[in-house]
Amino acid sequence: MRLIRALLISLFAVVLAGAATAGERKTQTWTKPSGQSLIPRSGGGAGLSIAAPPTILPPSTRSCPKGMTGKWPNCVSVGGKKCPANTTGKWPNCRAMARNCPQGTIGTWPDCRTPAKPKCPQGTSGKWPNCVETVKPADQACAEGQVRKGKRCVAVTQGGDSGAAKPPSTQKTKSKETIPPEIAALIAGRPHRPREVLVLLDATRASEIATRLERQYNVDADPRAILPLLDGAAARLKLKDNRSLESLLAALSSDPDVKLSQPNYDYGVSKDSALPKSVPQYAGEKIGLEEAHRLARGKGVMVAVVDTAIEASHPELAGAIAGVFDALDGGPSQAEKHGTEIAGILAARAKLTGVAPEAALLSVRAFRGAGGKPAQSTTLQLLKGIDWAYEAGAKVVNMSFAGPKDPLLERIIKAAADKGVIFVAAAGNNGPKAPPVYPAAYPDVIAVTATDDEDKLYSKANRGNYIAIAAPGVDILAPAPKGRYEISSGTSMAAAHVSGAVALLLERDAKLNAAQVRDILAATARKPDTAEQNGFGAGIIDAAKALGEDSKGEASAAPILEPAGAQGR
Repeated sequence: MRLIRALLISLFAVVLAGAATAGERKTQTWTKPSGQSLIPRSGGGAGLSIAAPPTILPPSTRSCPKGMTGKWPNCVSVGGKKCPANTTGKWPNCRAMARNCPQGTIGTWPDCRTPAKPKCPQGTSGKWPNCVETVKPADQACAEGQVRKGKRCVAVTQGGDSGAAKPPSTQKTKSKETIPPEIAALIAGRPHRPREVLVLLDATRASEIATRLERQYNVDADPRAILPLLDGAAARLKLKDNRSLESLLAALSSDPDVKLSQPNYDYGVSKDSALPKSVPQYAGEKIGLEEAHRLARGKGVMVAVVDTAIEASHPELAGAIAGVFDALDGGPSQAEKHGTEIAGILAARAKLTGVAPEAALLSVRAFRGAGGKPAQSTTLQLLKGIDWAYEAGAKVVNMSFAGPKDPLLERIIKAAADKGVIFVAAAGNNGPKAPPVYPAAYPDVIAVTATDDEDKLYSKANRGNYIAIAAPGVDILAPAPKGRYEISSGTSMAAAHVSGAVALLLERDAKLNAAQVRDILAATARKPDTAEQNGFGAGIIDAAKALGEDSKGEASAAPILEPAGAQGR
């Protein structure tokens, strides 16, 4: 009975709780000190009360299922997707794969094309690169000690000790007529690096093209030099087999991806080692330097010295060097005499006074001497140096060196001159009967010859109508490495005097262009009172008159021109 009674009471309590919920009656709860929550007694019931302990739910401990990441319930599937074909990376960070044209083709993916196969040049036969020279019997005789056999020349057979004749050995005829004249002209009489060729390529595809040239022509290609002035890149190719330089140049001349090809020419500084006279320094007085400095000292003008390394720590050059660039392929950057002398003539500022002592110099190391030999450079090193000088802000470029006619060097000088850079170069020290030297003989360059303290031409200076003006260049005192001073002669020293005078003019009028500077220097040049009138150009430079200041410190009527359409920077 007791069990039945307990069950009925429990059932009755449940019915009462459901009725309260259905009638939307809100049950009030309170907490005793013990922390128990009770249902209050019903006002009309039998006085029964039921106490229930509170229910505390622990925090969820569920984790994301395998193959998903994050915190429950915010789970994210991982590893479900992969990057599509022709892409790389991990989903969703996929990126397109870089595609290159397959080996044996050129161009940029997907526009790949098969390069035109080079053919053997005219006068040869066979398949490239195994070309064999052929000649017509009526057109060309065999070399001494050879006789003709069909289209080939063979050595004359001679009997030995036993009287038996040796079989003839076939020799390839070395005929200059099989090489196009324009190719032969690139090499004849022009000193160059053996087995080296420079090519000008599209800068955006330089690496791709150079790689193809290596395979196709069996050459080694050095790292490419980007040359913004030429809107391209230069690469040096080195022959690996016994082919001639002429044959490689002939083949490259018809390659559609090669803008220009030529030998890598040699250059030397224009300086003589003649013993100096025991005379006081005269150059400043000869060009009116003291009077010129009343009006200008080269302040704010950037002059690039393309030469050997300069000793920037020399007391005469303290604070003169505004930038340094090394265009050589490695090797120690040790200061050398020639570049230090040129820099001192331009901007000395201690015991000596340079022509433009407040100019800022850019030291471009493009030459290097070795074992007491004259400093040497090449086309590629000069291209890199001039391109850097322009980008660094040079307004004047001093080139106290000489070499052969060089298409690439001429092109980069013209490109910079068209943008307002003024080039000054040494006329050369090869003697009165020597042919013109370059870069002095290019139209966009002011060529300078040298005179002595008696206004006589330097005996070893070149002559020619390409010479624009003369300046002191014999027995010139200038700084030398290790803090020393030395006396030197040559058209190099003369060119430095003119470069300094150009810097003075540009301080007065930064908008002057090369043609206007040349006209001013020529119109104000001093005519020498010597028996020999030819070879001076317009005369000996007079910096004071060029700036409009005469020797008495009074204004003169120097033709300072108003620039018309000058392209300055």
